[in-house]
Formats: sequence, C-alpha cells, structure tokens
Amino acid sequence: MLSSDSVQQAHDFALIAQSATLRSRVPFLHYFDGFRTSHEVSKIEMLNDEDLRSMVTDELVATHRKRALSPDKPVIRGTAQNPDVFFQAREACNPYFNACPGIVQEEMDKFAKLTGRQYQLFEYFGAPDAENVVIVMGSGADVAHEYVEYAKAKGEKIGVLKVRLYRPFSIKHFVGSLPKTTKKLTVLDRVKEPGAPGDPVYLDVITALREAREEGLTTLDPKVIAGRYGLSSKEFT
Repeated sequence: MLSSDSVQQAHDFALIAQSATLRSRVPFLHYFDGFRTSHEVSKIEMLNDEDLRSMVTDELVATHRKRALSPDKPVIRGTAQNPDVFFQAREACNPYFNACPGIVQEEMDKFAKLTGRQYQLFEYFGAPDAENVVIVMGSGADVAHEYVEYAKAKGEKIGVLKVRLYRPFSIKHFVGSLPKTTKKLTVLDRVKEPGAPGDPVYLDVITALREAREEGLTTLDPKVIAGRYGLSSKEFT
C-alpha cells in the first residue's frame, strides 16, 4: 500500500509502484485522496517513455510473463489448499514481504536519479531537533508540511513525518526517520473505526515503537496522541 499526497506524487508513484511490484513479486495498491487529489488541477512534470523504460525494463516484464499461466507450460497455482499445507504456504510468503520495503526504497532512489525527485518510505520535514512530531499520510501531509515550514521559521521545534509505504510497515525505516529529540507524537488518521482501541496508523505507530525498543533499534519512548481529520473531505487546517 503506497500513499501519495499530491498530483505530482500520484503521477510519480504510479511508476514506482509498477517497477516495485515487478521486482518484489508483491501486489501493490497505490492510493491517494479522492476529490482532494484526484480532482485537483495542478501543474506537474510529466514522465516520458524513456523514464518508464528505465524503471520498467524488458527483463522485468519478461520475467513477469514467464510466471504467467500458459497452456504451453502448464503449472498449478492458487488451487484449494487443505489445512495441512495452507498454513505453511501462507507463511512462506513472508520473505517476499520482508524484502519489499528495501526494494521500494531502491526504486525510489533509482527514480530520483532519473527525475531529481527523491522520495523516502517515511519522509520527515521540520526542525532537526523537533520535540513534537505529527505523523500523517495523504493530502493532509502537505497541509501539515506548510504549517511546519511556517512554525520552523518562527523557531518552533516541530516536524511532520509523512507515511509513504504504509504496507509492509517497515519499523526500521519508521524509527530511523524520527528525530532523536522526539518527545511527543500526534498520529492523524483519516478514518473512524468505531469500537477499536485506536485507528489504524495510530495502532501501527504504538506497535512499531514498542517493537523497535525491544529489538534495540531505538531508545525513543515518546508520548503518543491519536487524532482524526478530514472525514468526507472536511476542511483540515
């Protein structure tokens, strides 16, 4: 699940998602805000055919086609599996998902060399010594970014962390993107999940911080606050 927060990114991530899915063999869902992004009129820098061929090579396409079902080379895939083997088959896909975040970042780096537009799995903007950080994805991230730039100019120690690759959620990349000075996180979800102890991104952040500390990836233990915004495109300032 790859999230873009602007018209330019929606254009760029379409290519990154395609090249990443061919390399990782993991299905991708590239998404962005309906109406807020999909119906926005915005000037963008268009990718050309040469850019597409650089990212989606003949080799990637040929390898993908070789895995397709064909009467010339019949194989069986995805048939009904009984409990004795389904569990093992389900777990057998783990290495592909574990490798996926690294592959996506490599494709983002390759894209940057082509276009000059560099993306990260989790992108931080703001004061390098920020104590308060907002975590958000989608078009709301640009709103938060604008305010952070304004507040930073006034000397406020705040920042925004934009979530790009939501699934698989890379704990290593997430904690590595946070300033070491972080004391408080505000996690904004654009969804209301009634009855749950928290909304999806908030729960992921809580889990990621806990596991990262247990695995020795970070010593950060910030206060985490949940927030909600933009349901049905309600104005977000």
